[in-house]
Parts: sequence; structure tokens; C-alpha cells
Amino acid sequence: MNERPSAGSGVVGYLLVLVGVAAFVLKLLLALHAILRSGIHLILPIGHGEPGRNLEDVGGLLLLFGGTTTVAWVALAGLRHGQHERWRTPSILLAVTVTWSLSWISVLLSVSGLFEHEVGYWSMLVSVGVVIVGSVVAWVSGKANGA
Repeated sequence: MNERPSAGSGVVGYLLVLVGVAAFVLKLLLALHAILRSGIHLILPIGHGEPGRNLEDVGGLLLLFGGTTTVAWVALAGLRHGQHERWRTPSILLAVTVTWSLSWISVLLSVSGLFEHEVGYWSMLVSVGVVIVGSVVAWVSGKANGA
């Protein structure tokens, strides 16, 4: 049981998920940094600096990073000590990914009209797609291994 899992057993799917999540978080942080530096006044869920807004700031951070953290946590759990071979882990990863990706796809599509975006927008959308593909690969591999 202490052997390293093989690539055919779903590890590739979990690694794709982690790469997609890392790319998404990087693009999200770069976008937030650019917005804050540009002086554009947007209603952001965090960082208004008003006293008494601590719970609102926590809620904003959960909105931006809570789902992403959950997806990454389940993918990391799947990579640990043969967890990828258990039937629940790929199914949980797929369920969490569906929930997270649907919410972010809807946010990204509601920002403005389709095909009116810059490269950063499309790279965020592609990173969500990479997470979806990785989750499906992990789930299919789990089913193929009888997990």
C-alpha cells in the first residue's frame, strides 16, 4: 500500500485539477491586483476598509477562494496514500468541481457580453475547464479501477 500510485489510476486527473486550481487562483489574484491598482471603483467583496466589516470581508474571501480551496483540498486528499483508489474520493471531487465550476462560469459569463473579454478572462475560463477535465479523468479512472 505504500507504493506510489500509477498514472493510470487517476493521479493524472488529480494533478490536472491542482494545476487548473493554481492557474485560476493566480489569474484571480492578478485580476484583483490590477483592479485595485487602476483606481477603478468597483464593488468588491473584500477590502473596503470600513470598521465593523470583518464578517463581510470573511464572506468575500469565502466567495472568492472557498470553493477553489475545497476543490484543491479534495484533489490533494485523492493523491494521499491511495485515496485515489477509494470510490468516494473521485465522486466527491467531481461533485465539488461541478458546484465550483458552475458558480464561477456563471460569474465569468455575467461580467459582460461573450467575446468581449481580454486574455485574462479567457485564461480564467480555460483554467476552470482544466479543473473540470481533471475531475472527469479522476472519476473515470476511479470507475475503471473498480473504485
